[in-house]
Amino acid sequence: MRFPKIAAVPAVVLLAAACGGGGDGGADPSEAPDSLTVWVMGTAQDPLVEYFDGIEERYQETYPDTAVEVEFVPWEDAQESITNAMAGGDAPDVLEVGNDQTSNWAQQGALLALDDHIADWETTGDLDQGALEYGQYDGAQYGIPWFAGVRTLYYRSDWLSDMNMEPPATWDELVEVAEAIEEEQGVPGFAAPTDFTNGIASFIWSNGGQIATQEGGEWQGQLTSDEAKEAVEFYAGLTSEREISPQSYVGENELVPLADMANGELGMYIDGSWAMGQMEEQAEDPALLEEISAAPMPGADGIAPAFAGGSALGVFSTTEYPEHAVELLKVMGDKEGGKGYADAAGYFPAYPELLDDPAYQEDPVKAAGAQQMEHTQFFPATPRWNAADQDQAILPSAVLEIVQGGDVDEVMEQANSDLTETLNEEVE
Repeated sequence: MRFPKIAAVPAVVLLAAACGGGGDGGADPSEAPDSLTVWVMGTAQDPLVEYFDGIEERYQETYPDTAVEVEFVPWEDAQESITNAMAGGDAPDVLEVGNDQTSNWAQQGALLALDDHIADWETTGDLDQGALEYGQYDGAQYGIPWFAGVRTLYYRSDWLSDMNMEPPATWDELVEVAEAIEEEQGVPGFAAPTDFTNGIASFIWSNGGQIATQEGGEWQGQLTSDEAKEAVEFYAGLTSEREISPQSYVGENELVPLADMANGELGMYIDGSWAMGQMEEQAEDPALLEEISAAPMPGADGIAPAFAGGSALGVFSTTEYPEHAVELLKVMGDKEGGKGYADAAGYFPAYPELLDDPAYQEDPVKAAGAQQMEHTQFFPATPRWNAADQDQAILPSAVLEIVQGGDVDEVMEQANSDLTETLNEEVE
């Protein structure tokens, strides 16, 4: 047996050949390449490097002469890196993409259609079927769910215990608990940042509203529905009317309240399962983090749906070894590989049955996320969603305008018009 060697290069971890296990033999081992390259978004961390050691060992059970080379690409560089690869630059064989970006990259020709390659892969039947469908574009499958992440409500458990209060499960309770925290502790009870599409969408969904729906091949914004307007007005009003959320969060995303939460300057806020790790970096007194717990997000009348964020695995369209790349994707994305990465990175597996694992039930923060995973929705599955949200920030801009005094009906009418127009623009 030869052990993997890790060569330290900027944002890249090269995992050299090792002995171990592999895929289901769907590609000819005698034609396997010397190496396959995987692009993973984010930064190299020890648990992730160890994860890929194991992936290589499993893959080499069937393809013993193929090394798995893993390059960690910072999220902020992903767009440029993939675009350059499409133009003929260095390209991966397998890559991670944000699940809300799959259709965008599929449309641009960066991803290989997987349907013929995974037709007999029984594992797809156990994946979250909504997440699997989200990896489709124009009727074809381009992405396989790798892991999932949801947002939950973080709160100071010691403060709520002292007040004999439970984590809020509804909007009314959210207001009640937030006001009690401010009165007792002298800090804001809840954060409602305006640059926070994921949080705002959950309020809309929990009130029975939608962002947009597709009818006859055309997208129609749904932001002018009574349900959507009522939800946005409530969210904006947490700042402008009730003054539960401070003005310091206007125009900001969730990273600002994260720092406040980590330092005892906030009672509750919404963030993802990965936030505890970020709070550890922000906390001046790490002991404070022991008092932070989580619960499912409160909705109008119960648990609010969360956007089922996360990533998908795809095969780059220019790979010279599509069959072998798909076999590597399967090793990374099956139950063992998917759960392994989710655990290493602080997310949840894309297999609903695995959420009953004690590892997700014994820790209060993880248990809240596992429960929230049962209440999820997705953004419009179109390449134009990125333009509507990331480029134009249509929903956050509307909330910001309302917080600043804009008329709800007028603002949402314009936002809905912009959203409908953008989602239906011809994709170049």
